[in-house]
Amino acid sequence: MGKKVSTREKIVEAAIDLFKNNPYEQVSVKDICDTAGVTRNSFYYYFETKEIIFDAIGDWCSHTAKKRLPEVFSSGNAYQQVWEIFRLYLETQIELGPEIMNHVCASRTLKGRSDYYSYIDNRLASSMVRLIRVAQNEGILCNNRDASDLLWTAYAIVRGTNIKWCFQWGESDIMEETRTALDTLFMPKEGYELY
Repeated sequence: MGKKVSTREKIVEAAIDLFKNNPYEQVSVKDICDTAGVTRNSFYYYFETKEIIFDAIGDWCSHTAKKRLPEVFSSGNAYQQVWEIFRLYLETQIELGPEIMNHVCASRTLKGRSDYYSYIDNRLASSMVRLIRVAQNEGILCNNRDASDLLWTAYAIVRGTNIKWCFQWGESDIMEETRTALDTLFMPKEGYELY
C-alpha cells in the first residue's frame, strides 16, 4: 500500500505540474485547486497567496533530491560523491525549470527566508565534510583548506551557478559551469576532475 499524500502535498504537486506547462500569470488558485482536487478553503488553509506556494516548491525540491541520496554514497570516490550530492539538487531544479526556480528564489527572498534556502542540513553537511576530508587524505584533492570551509564555499558556488541559470532562463550550462567551478575550488589531482 502506497504512502498517503497529504492535502498540502497534493496542492504543491498540482502547482508544479501547472507551472511547468503554463506561465505563472496564467495559473489561478482555482486551477491549482481543480488539479489537486481540493477546495479553495483547503488551499488557503496552507497558503496565504498563490505566490507563497513557491516557498513550498523550494522545500519540495530539497525533499525530492534528498530521497535519492542513498544512491550517491555507493558511487565513485569521495570527491565524486560530493559532486553527486550537488548534482541531485541541480537536476531537480532543472526538472522544475528556470521560471519556477526564479519564483522560488523571489518567494524566499521576499519573505526574508533566503538564508534558509539550504538543502544541506547539519546531518548532510557533516557527511559532506567527511567526504571532503577523505578525498583530501587520499590525495584526490590538492586544496587542503578546512573541509567545512570548502563545503560552504562549494555550496555558495553551486547556489551562484543556480541563480545565474535562473536569471538567464536556463540558457547557461549549469552542470558544466558547476563542475568547472568545483574543480577550480577543490583542485583535484589529474584524473579526478569532474569534467
